[in-house]
Amino acid sequence: MDPVIAAGGLVAFGPGLYVAEGPTVSFLGFPYPTRMAVVRLADGSAWVWSPIALTPALAEAVEVVGPLRHLVSPNKIHHLFLAEWAERWPEARLYAPPGLAARRPALHFHAALGNAPDPAWAQDLDQVIFRGSLAMEEVAFFHRPSRTAIVGDLIQRHERAALPGWKGLVMRLDGLVGAGGSTPR
Repeated sequence: MDPVIAAGGLVAFGPGLYVAEGPTVSFLGFPYPTRMAVVRLADGSAWVWSPIALTPALAEAVEVVGPLRHLVSPNKIHHLFLAEWAERWPEARLYAPPGLAARRPALHFHAALGNAPDPAWAQDLDQVIFRGSLAMEEVAFFHRPSRTAIVGDLIQRHERAALPGWKGLVMRLDGLVGAGGSTPR
């Protein structure tokens, strides 16, 4: 692997697919780890799913993958770091899942995500909106070259030791703690 990519925290996950771990963030008082995916599209550009906190090393690693053209938020809560990425790459297009553009009017989204992939990545990625939750809809992706599903909060699994007390009880009752994980209710 390219040493710049590794130094930036990107880990090869499949052909043209990289992942990086970000900081843990609080959502309604519950700790959630952050993770992003980067895809090198057939045209050589980079597509970033659920951007994490941006560091200089991570920015350099992403640029090694390819020129960043697409920033994607898969659901309404994966927007925490979009502004800093959009500022760093003003030429990149931002894509919003259902409901996010209204929630974050200060961000300029170029397009809304639907069940059909944008032509810019249709050769590499399929996508579908998962509906049914009162709290959230999520756009899931399938990276064809690596045969990998890319999902965010659709499936969650938390370590029992990381969730003590009443928060752990709530997460256990929702089936989100332990080996299998689940879809949050």
